[in-house]
Amino acid sequence: MSTTDPASWAPQESAADLWNERSYLAGILIGAVAYGVHATLFFITLYLMWNRPRSESRKSDNAWMAYIVLLFTLSSIGNGAQFKFTEMIFINQRAYPGGPSAYLVEQQNTPIAICCVVAYTVNNWLQDGLILYRFWIIYGRRWSVAAIPTLLFVATLATSLAFFTTLNGTSFFLDLGAQLLTAYYSISVGLNVILTVAIVARLWIARHRLRRVSTLMPLGHHYSVAAMLIESAFLYSACGIMFLIPWGLGDPFQNLVLPTLAQIESIAPLLIIMRVMQGQAWSANTGAGAEESMSTFIARKFNIDGTVSGEPRSAAQSDSVRLSRLHADMDSAHDDKTTMRVRPDSYSS
Repeated sequence: MSTTDPASWAPQESAADLWNERSYLAGILIGAVAYGVHATLFFITLYLMWNRPRSESRKSDNAWMAYIVLLFTLSSIGNGAQFKFTEMIFINQRAYPGGPSAYLVEQQNTPIAICCVVAYTVNNWLQDGLILYRFWIIYGRRWSVAAIPTLLFVATLATSLAFFTTLNGTSFFLDLGAQLLTAYYSISVGLNVILTVAIVARLWIARHRLRRVSTLMPLGHHYSVAAMLIESAFLYSACGIMFLIPWGLGDPFQNLVLPTLAQIESIAPLLIIMRVMQGQAWSANTGAGAEESMSTFIARKFNIDGTVSGEPRSAAQSDSVRLSRLHADMDSAHDDKTTMRVRPDSYSS
């Protein structure tokens, strides 16, 4: 090896091994940025909780506070363990036979690597549990709707616990550990995709029904596109798909995504909880409140002579017909009484 010939400094490894190492190191750096985002959101949310007016909901606020502190603690442990394992790969054990790439694959059963994967897996349990809970709330606390997602959630717990039993043996990138880890990721990401689609569909339908009543009525923060993306944890589902596909194909591109995905496990719940603290999240009473708002809006907007303030008569009749159709849809879908009772012909001449 010559000190003047850069070509002689290159490690004696294949191009595939070098790409595996590069992608792993780049992923750690990107994940560090994601951890910074997580830390920022954590302290903002903690501040919102701490300065929230004391009320009857104080007990639930304390539960949310304990939840986000646990998320941040586990995420910090996982992040620190990942940094230490990276140090072992590229500094402490860099003379390992086969190079850093071989160490990365074959030594995932070291205590520091196990600490990292356990912390992030438990963090994922908390994230999945919160999204399932929000799904249950948005769908009116109906257990019949939440039954299948709940079974999938239990399956993720069972698969991950089975995976933990393999951690004291060979590297979890090999043999049974790799198979269980693949099953766990598949079920977890699949569960989140299902919940994301279901929540977005629910909010989109509610948004569409409001629009059918009147194009003039403001939708509010519960029905915005941002609300749909945050409430459904779209960020985690999208990142999960980006990771799962290359993971299944054995492509090192997974290394670029996994550290960030591990932080999004905490970022997605924090975004939801921030909306809860600000009173912008969907609650069990949101649907009923929307119906009441529609009634109030129509009552204020329509005059006795059948016109809308500042609008021609035909627009008033059009909005009245939309409201009538909305009632028909809601009556056919739900047994409970609606808060609005408006007849289409009440505004006709």
